[in-house]
Amino acid sequence: MSKAKNKIPIKRINKWFSHEDFQLEIEMGREAIEGDGNFNIILYRVDRATTQSDDIYNEASAEEINFFPPVELFVIPIIDKPDNKTYNESSLRYLEDGNFKFGIYVEQLKELEIDISMGDYIGYPIDETEMIYFSVTNAGEKFYDNTHTIMGYKGAFRTVECTIANEDEFNGI
Repeated sequence: MSKAKNKIPIKRINKWFSHEDFQLEIEMGREAIEGDGNFNIILYRVDRATTQSDDIYNEASAEEINFFPPVELFVIPIIDKPDNKTYNESSLRYLEDGNFKFGIYVEQLKELEIDISMGDYIGYPIDETEMIYFSVTNAGEKFYDNTHTIMGYKGAFRTVECTIANEDEFNGI
Protein backbone atom coordinates (compact mmCIF):
# COMPACT_ATOMS: atom_id res chain seq x y z
CA MET A 1 0.00 0.00 0.00
CA SER A 2 1.51 3.32 -0.99
CA LYS A 3 0.97 6.50 0.96
CA ALA A 4 0.42 9.83 -0.76
CA LYS A 5 3.34 12.21 -0.28
CA ASN A 6 1.26 15.33 -0.99
CA LYS A 7 0.99 17.84 1.82
CA ILE A 8 -2.62 18.77 2.34
CA PRO A 9 -4.19 20.54 5.30
CA ILE A 10 -6.28 18.37 7.56
CA LYS A 11 -9.70 19.97 7.91
CA ARG A 12 -11.73 17.08 9.28
CA ILE A 13 -13.40 18.99 12.09
CA ASN A 14 -12.09 22.53 11.65
CA LYS A 15 -15.48 24.00 12.48
CA TRP A 16 -15.13 22.87 16.12
CA PHE A 17 -11.49 21.84 16.49
CA SER A 18 -8.63 23.51 14.62
CA HIS A 19 -4.90 22.90 14.37
CA GLU A 20 -4.40 25.49 17.13
CA ASP A 21 -6.79 23.53 19.38
CA PHE A 22 -4.84 20.35 18.57
CA GLN A 23 -1.53 22.00 19.53
CA LEU A 24 -3.04 23.33 22.78
CA GLU A 25 -4.23 19.82 23.72
CA ILE A 26 -0.74 18.44 23.07
CA GLU A 27 0.90 21.19 25.14
CA MET A 28 -1.46 20.60 28.07
CA GLY A 29 -1.06 16.82 27.88
CA ARG A 30 2.71 17.04 27.71
CA GLU A 31 2.79 19.41 30.69
CA ALA A 32 0.80 16.89 32.71
CA ILE A 33 3.02 13.95 31.70
CA GLU A 34 6.45 15.55 31.47
CA GLY A 35 6.04 18.23 34.12
CA ASP A 36 3.65 16.82 36.70
CA GLY A 37 3.83 13.04 36.21
CA ASN A 38 7.58 12.96 35.70
CA PHE A 39 7.73 9.22 34.89
CA ASN A 40 10.91 8.68 32.96
CA ILE A 41 12.39 5.76 31.07
CA ILE A 42 15.70 5.30 29.29
CA LEU A 43 15.60 4.39 25.60
CA TYR A 44 18.54 2.33 24.32
CA ARG A 45 18.26 2.52 20.53
CA VAL A 46 19.99 -0.21 18.55
CA ASP A 47 22.35 1.15 15.89
CA ARG A 48 21.32 -1.15 13.07
CA ALA A 49 23.87 0.31 10.64
CA THR A 50 26.93 -0.67 12.73
CA THR A 51 25.61 -3.80 14.44
CA GLN A 52 27.05 -6.98 12.94
CA SER A 53 24.53 -9.74 12.27
CA ASP A 54 24.74 -13.17 10.72
CA ASP A 55 23.83 -13.67 7.05
CA ILE A 56 21.29 -16.43 7.61
CA TYR A 57 18.93 -15.15 10.32
CA ASN A 58 20.04 -11.48 10.45
CA GLU A 59 20.54 -11.85 14.22
CA ALA A 60 23.31 -10.54 16.45
CA SER A 61 24.54 -11.79 19.79
CA ALA A 62 24.27 -9.45 22.78
CA GLU A 63 27.97 -8.57 22.53
CA GLU A 64 27.67 -7.62 18.84
CA ILE A 65 24.86 -5.07 19.24
CA ASN A 66 25.88 -1.41 19.02
CA PHE A 67 23.77 1.34 20.53
CA PHE A 68 23.22 5.04 20.09
CA PRO A 69 23.63 7.10 23.27
CA PRO A 70 20.77 6.48 25.75
CA VAL A 71 17.91 8.97 25.77
CA GLU A 72 15.63 9.90 28.67
CA LEU A 73 11.93 10.02 27.76
CA PHE A 74 8.90 11.09 29.78
CA VAL A 75 5.98 8.69 29.41
CA ILE A 76 2.79 7.25 30.85
CA PRO A 77 3.97 3.83 32.16
CA ILE A 78 1.75 0.76 32.47
CA ILE A 79 3.29 -2.40 33.93
CA ASP A 80 1.26 -5.60 33.84
CA LYS A 81 1.15 -7.74 36.95
CA PRO A 82 3.78 -10.50 37.21
CA ASP A 83 2.96 -13.84 35.63
CA ASN A 84 3.11 -16.67 38.17
CA LYS A 85 3.41 -20.10 36.52
CA THR A 86 3.77 -23.52 38.02
CA TYR A 87 5.05 -26.71 36.41
CA ASN A 88 5.27 -30.36 37.34
CA GLU A 89 2.12 -30.38 39.48
CA SER A 90 3.14 -27.18 41.27
CA SER A 91 6.55 -28.40 42.44
CA LEU A 92 8.28 -25.81 40.22
CA ARG A 93 7.29 -22.16 40.25
CA TYR A 94 8.30 -19.44 37.80
CA LEU A 95 7.49 -15.78 38.48
CA GLU A 96 8.10 -13.48 35.50
CA ASP A 97 7.80 -9.70 35.41
CA GLY A 98 4.76 -8.39 33.57
CA ASN A 99 4.88 -6.75 30.18
CA PHE A 100 5.45 -3.01 29.94
CA LYS A 101 3.52 -0.48 27.87
CA PHE A 102 3.96 3.23 27.72
CA GLY A 103 2.31 6.15 26.02
CA ILE A 104 4.44 8.91 24.55
CA TYR A 105 3.61 12.05 22.60
CA VAL A 106 4.93 12.00 19.03
CA GLU A 107 5.95 15.64 19.49
CA GLN A 108 8.53 14.62 22.15
CA LEU A 109 10.16 12.18 19.71
CA LYS A 110 10.20 14.81 16.96
CA GLU A 111 11.85 17.37 19.26
CA LEU A 112 14.56 14.85 20.21
CA GLU A 113 14.91 13.77 16.55
CA ILE A 114 14.66 10.10 17.46
CA ASP A 115 12.34 7.19 16.86
CA ILE A 116 11.56 4.00 18.74
CA SER A 117 11.85 0.74 16.79
CA MET A 118 11.06 -2.88 17.44
CA GLY A 119 14.10 -4.48 19.10
CA ASP A 120 15.21 -1.36 20.97
CA TYR A 121 15.53 -1.62 24.75
CA ILE A 122 13.85 0.33 27.53
CA GLY A 123 15.13 0.82 31.06
CA TYR A 124 12.47 1.50 33.69
CA PRO A 125 13.63 2.57 37.17
CA ILE A 126 11.75 0.61 39.84
CA ASP A 127 13.34 2.62 42.64
CA GLU A 128 16.52 4.63 43.27
CA THR A 129 18.77 1.57 43.07
CA GLU A 130 17.16 -0.83 40.59
CA MET A 131 16.27 -0.67 36.91
CA ILE A 132 14.54 -3.38 34.89
CA TYR A 133 14.93 -3.72 31.15
CA PHE A 134 12.43 -4.46 28.43
CA SER A 135 12.61 -5.15 24.71
CA VAL A 136 10.29 -3.24 22.36
CA THR A 137 7.91 -5.64 20.60
CA ASN A 138 5.49 -3.08 19.12
CA ALA A 139 6.79 0.45 18.58
CA GLY A 140 3.33 1.90 17.98
CA GLU A 141 4.22 3.28 14.55
CA LYS A 142 0.59 3.30 13.42
CA PHE A 143 -1.06 5.88 15.64
CA TYR A 144 -3.87 7.27 13.53
CA ASP A 145 -6.65 5.17 15.09
CA ASN A 146 -9.24 6.79 17.35
CA THR A 147 -7.39 5.80 20.52
CA HIS A 148 -4.24 7.68 19.52
CA THR A 149 -5.75 10.79 17.97
CA ILE A 150 -7.13 13.86 19.65
CA MET A 151 -10.83 14.09 18.79
CA GLY A 152 -10.16 12.15 15.58
CA TYR A 153 -8.24 15.13 14.18
CA LYS A 154 -4.89 13.37 13.76
CA GLY A 155 -2.44 11.12 15.63
CA ALA A 156 -0.82 12.66 18.68
CA PHE A 157 0.71 9.86 20.74
CA ARG A 158 1.93 6.30 20.47
CA THR A 159 1.53 3.26 22.68
CA VAL A 160 4.74 1.21 22.78
CA GLU A 161 4.60 -2.41 23.98
CA CYS A 162 7.55 -4.25 25.52
CA THR A 163 8.41 -7.59 27.08
CA ILE A 164 10.96 -8.24 29.78
CA ALA A 165 14.53 -8.53 28.52
CA ASN A 166 16.48 -11.49 29.80
CA GLU A 167 19.64 -10.47 31.69
CA ASP A 168 21.74 -12.43 29.15
CA GLU A 169 20.10 -10.44 26.36
CA PHE A 170 20.41 -6.91 27.81
CA ASN A 171 21.32 -5.50 31.20
CA GLY A 172 22.10 -1.85 30.50
CA ILE A 173 25.07 -0.28 28.80
